[in-house]
Amino acid sequence: MTTSTEHLPVEAEGDVRARIVHSALDLFAAKGYAATSLREIAEAARTTKPMIYYYFRSKEGLYLSTLGDRLQAFADAIDRATRPDDPPVGKLRAFADAYLRYFQSQEPHIAFVVREVFGLGADITAQFGCYLEDRVFSRLKVILQEGVQAGDFCECDIDACSVAVMGILNMFILRRVFGGAPLDRERAVAQVECYLEGLRRREPDADPFP
Repeated sequence: MTTSTEHLPVEAEGDVRARIVHSALDLFAAKGYAATSLREIAEAARTTKPMIYYYFRSKEGLYLSTLGDRLQAFADAIDRATRPDDPPVGKLRAFADAYLRYFQSQEPHIAFVVREVFGLGADITAQFGCYLEDRVFSRLKVILQEGVQAGDFCECDIDACSVAVMGILNMFILRRVFGGAPLDRERAVAQVECYLEGLRRREPDADPFP
């Protein structure tokens, strides 16, 4: 039996890959990475193990592709929520809200990533960090830099500020994933807004707490 997709239509190739990724996400989320076999994924995706190797080379490669796809979808959700003509303050609020809304819409899959990614070895962790930087952190940094350039935010360390904002949001997600706490999106966004107050540029004699 040949495993080559050389003569398949582009749509068919895309369908096969999409089915594999979707099935892998569902099984990884339900059973965990280690307990999920490529055979199970192939059966769920209505394909074969050789086809998985064709597209992803290995189980690790498949896992990394699922991470990349999820984080790209995360980035797309943020892009839809942050309109180019919005002021930086509005974009930052929209970023925070979209970040948490996307988690809620994909909670089983993202919770699996949060629980397992840091225990799967240095290579996977490093690649996850690259994906997160390229597809999520980079968008937040652009918003913060726009705010500084527009005079809305004071001069600040953009890297440090982006980590602070993400830390606020991720704390709510971690409490949900590991403690089962309800995710109060409005409260989380309000805490980002409190941090935002500290970033806002004020006149030297202005009251910091009007």
